[in-house]
Amino acid sequence: MASTDDDVSRKREELERCPPGNDGRDVALFYLADALRERFLEKGEIDDLNEAIMLHRDALELRPVENEKYDRSTSLNDLAVCLSHRYVKLGAVDDLEEAITLGREALQLRSPGCPGRAMCLSNLGSDLQRRFTKKADSCDLEEAIQLHRAALELRPPGHRQRYFTLSALAFSLSDRYEKQGSVRDLEEVVTLGQEQLELRPWGHPDRDIFLHNLARDLRRTFANTAVISDLEESIELHRVALELRPRGHSDRSSTLHELALCLSNRHDEYGVTGDLEEAITLGREALGLHPPGHPDRGESLHSLACDLRKRFVKQAAIHDLEESIKLHRAASELRPSGHPEQPSTLRELALCLSNRHDKLGVVDDLEEAVTLGREALERCPSGHPGHGKSLQCLARDLRKRFVQTTAIGDLDESIELLRPALELCLIGHPAQSSLLHELALCLSHRHDKRGAADDLEEAVLRGRAALELCPPGHPDRGVVLYNNLRALANYHRARFQAQHAIINLHEAIAFYRHMLRFRPAGHPDRASSLHDLA
Repeated sequence: MASTDDDVSRKREELERCPPGNDGRDVALFYLADALRERFLEKGEIDDLNEAIMLHRDALELRPVENEKYDRSTSLNDLAVCLSHRYVKLGAVDDLEEAITLGREALQLRSPGCPGRAMCLSNLGSDLQRRFTKKADSCDLEEAIQLHRAALELRPPGHRQRYFTLSALAFSLSDRYEKQGSVRDLEEVVTLGQEQLELRPWGHPDRDIFLHNLARDLRRTFANTAVISDLEESIELHRVALELRPRGHSDRSSTLHELALCLSNRHDEYGVTGDLEEAITLGREALGLHPPGHPDRGESLHSLACDLRKRFVKQAAIHDLEESIKLHRAASELRPSGHPEQPSTLRELALCLSNRHDKLGVVDDLEEAVTLGREALERCPSGHPGHGKSLQCLARDLRKRFVQTTAIGDLDESIELLRPALELCLIGHPAQSSLLHELALCLSHRHDKRGAADDLEEAVLRGRAALELCPPGHPDRGVVLYNNLRALANYHRARFQAQHAIINLHEAIAFYRHMLRFRPAGHPDRASSLHDLA
């Protein structure tokens, strides 16, 4: 096979045989430009691309109108492709704008039914996608999706270019999911990814890429739908991808990171310590491959910090929590105001500080947690995918501050935040039980403060709903059951005080006695439980 250097040399000789005025000069210009672009793709020399652009412009001047060979539209398309390459290489927006303008003209000349229309659709769609990435104009993204769908219809199963269009459409839909949060887009991305993987069988050099991408999208689907089979399949695919990305592979760190996320998610679902330990091990290796200055370091810092906090919750080792806070603070420096992932780091750092306050009782930690929670909520307004999480985060810490200060305004605000958070939570989502429990706890506290019967009755209903979502074996069942028992005991005590029916007093005593099983001798809260029973 001839080298790109040989091809360029041969095409130069052909151009020399076609001086200005020669009928075949436009063809010779075009083919030399094409050869230079191929050499640029192989060697990355920008001079080759610049010359290719110049030659394509010369050829286009010699092709003022379309002919039966589609020469003008072909030149328009290939010049647009070269300008798009240069935009990717150098970042000059003018190149991208011109590529889009040329691409539109090329597509207009390739009307439905013309050969090469799919190519024009696909290339223009990709350039609009690039402009969306640069300028975040949703109109560009919507048009890119429309164009890629049209191209895919012209490239049915078996078409040699179908894979590229599948990939481009999946990329655009993934971006729309990130912007709008539509699970339907993400589910379509998974379907497209499954077809792409089938087109990259065992032994294909790119199979690891599509294993990784499909596994990532299945994990994201699980995060929205809580269908555990998606998470299990994601873990299985990531393990296979990791085998294809041994130590030293340039993409190993991304699979380490994603597999750690999946294992951490499965730990959240089942509470298996081995999953969390493996997630931390993989997270440390991923962070080691992302030294200071690496574009993915912030994400690795954040994920490892989250898993260390989870281990603290499980094992109460304060050094895990201290390391988590340190890592989150480092991540926050890499995610300043305006960074799309800043809210998640703010929320997680707030959670760590809230946990440290629970452990050590430092008021400043709780105050900072509330401040960070408010900042996260400001960055995630209504409609933002992180709005619900931010509402819950701030509500939790306001409730804790109420317990410290008895400022009823904090409790009222917490309840006001939890109600819309619960409305945003899909039925069956793992966060539903914790939201119900948190709301029940706040309502119970407010009843204790104000004595409103409606608050206590709602607390009982919300608590029971939370308990139904925490069956035996669920890691949160104990705390939910205890607080549910407390609300029921208080409910019957309040009814006895109002109606003097002895059966309500007996019920209250029974619930208070049952609560004591969760507060054995030596438990820091046993005294308060004994006080309630007395």
